[in-house]
Amino acid sequence: MLTVFIDPAVAPLDKQKELILKACADVGAKCDFVPQRVERTVSWYPPASMQPSACVDIQKEVVAVLHAEDAVCMIISYIQRKQGLENEHVTLTEWVNSLQSAMPDKNLSVFIVGLSKYFSKQNTAAKQKYREAVTGQMSRGRKKKEPAAAKITTLDAEEAFVEIQLANGCVVQQVATDEELASQIKHFTKAVIEKHSKKDRFDNVFSFLNEGTSGLSVNKKGEGLSKVWKHQLMQLKNFGAEMADAVLSVYPSPSLLYEACQADSANRETEKLLSDINVRRHASVIATNRKIGKEHARRIYTFITSTNPDQIIK
Repeated sequence: MLTVFIDPAVAPLDKQKELILKACADVGAKCDFVPQRVERTVSWYPPASMQPSACVDIQKEVVAVLHAEDAVCMIISYIQRKQGLENEHVTLTEWVNSLQSAMPDKNLSVFIVGLSKYFSKQNTAAKQKYREAVTGQMSRGRKKKEPAAAKITTLDAEEAFVEIQLANGCVVQQVATDEELASQIKHFTKAVIEKHSKKDRFDNVFSFLNEGTSGLSVNKKGEGLSKVWKHQLMQLKNFGAEMADAVLSVYPSPSLLYEACQADSANRETEKLLSDINVRRHASVIATNRKIGKEHARRIYTFITSTNPDQIIK
């Protein structure tokens, strides 16, 4: 079972931990809240049964989580430095630099949690202040005037994020709530699990373009015909390599499929059989099965049986 290691600073509250534990369980992953070598990070450890190359891919991914209070402080420091003012606090870019220096062999992504709530409160306070200025009355619940604190705008935040993405090649994603953070960790965990199986998925999809102007090479013994048949199927709309392999496992050549279609042309039984062919998706620990489906079966059947050279298969 894949293990998700989460630094306690990512989810300091019990409610946050419960949400993340449930999210990880949904994708069949174990979750441990243990101090990480780099604070505020999430990392993944593969099961012992996984092949070494897949383990390397999984362990390369790291997510750093920053909550709104710290993010705002860092962005304020960034803005002040840009204006030529001195500020002893670290900027967001400097923080990301320190993470990448500590983990030079990792692919780093950053989640900023709760920044949208910060901006929402800021907008509410601005409207309240405007209302008080118009009516001349202090809003109910406000006892005294609070000292003005440095604030940031959405433009300031976006500018800081863009600098990180350009200078550090690091993706920064905003997460609104604790529930959304748990959901993002869940989706990221699923993506990490599937990463190795998907990595080379499209490498050879158009390999026939590199095999000469005549397309895929077929020798006198007929070797290479199955590749031609597979690539013919993959020209159909939304028809991937996995689906083509599934059809080939039942009908290794177009002639066999054509004969089956001709044998039951009256009731189109072959089309129904095509729709029920199992497609195995992703050779990973969360591999799933699905059917070819009616729409794809209809396209294949039309492709094989149509006598109209101008017919467009939609």
